[in-house]
Amino acid sequence: MPERTDQNFFKQGFPFFIASLLFATYYIFLYLVPTPPSETSQLFTWITEWKIYIQIADEILIFATLSLLPCIYTLINPLNEYRSPIALFASALFFLLLVPMFVLVDLLLGRLVYPVNNYPMSVDAIVFTLSLISGTMHMISLVLALAILLYGFSFRKKPRGGLFVLSGIFGFGFQIIASYPWLIPPGVLLFCQLSFPIWLLSFGFYFLMNENKFPKKNQTDLS
Repeated sequence: MPERTDQNFFKQGFPFFIASLLFATYYIFLYLVPTPPSETSQLFTWITEWKIYIQIADEILIFATLSLLPCIYTLINPLNEYRSPIALFASALFFLLLVPMFVLVDLLLGRLVYPVNNYPMSVDAIVFTLSLISGTMHMISLVLALAILLYGFSFRKKPRGGLFVLSGIFGFGFQIIASYPWLIPPGVLLFCQLSFPIWLLSFGFYFLMNENKFPKKNQTDLS
């Protein structure tokens, strides 16, 4: 029975590694795409030139978003332990706001680079789509900052909880900075955005390293 429990913990940590890798790759591909030109007449050239990078980022984002679902389920109530109201609220932010907004960004990016029944995109439509993408990504960073901070405090009483509080505070700050991309250089923006996949990676290692601690407690509860 202990082997099965350890495997369950490995399975709980594995989605975090996948989500971390996918989101890091997504942010890197977005970084490779330069800022859209201010001249609207150059938008078609910009899309054509960077179409491949946007398509790759678009495809990666949908899988990254799907990989978040088992991660948030694990964070909500690992091993059926006490459910923290803070963690429940943070999970609600992910399920009700962040996941839908990531899907929306994915759809908008796809509309820029994929044909829809051969309907042409006018300049005004491109500007409107880019505006929606910019506004939605701004909201994603703000909500993500709050969710990361809440998760950090919800894990404060668990093993190495102080590190999660600290990572939550740093993640909160980096995401707040990332929510204003027009005020910072692209390199700084990428660094701040990567705080999210790094945060996911830390939880993956957490479940992997503590696989022999929680099972004993869980088995005591069942006896």
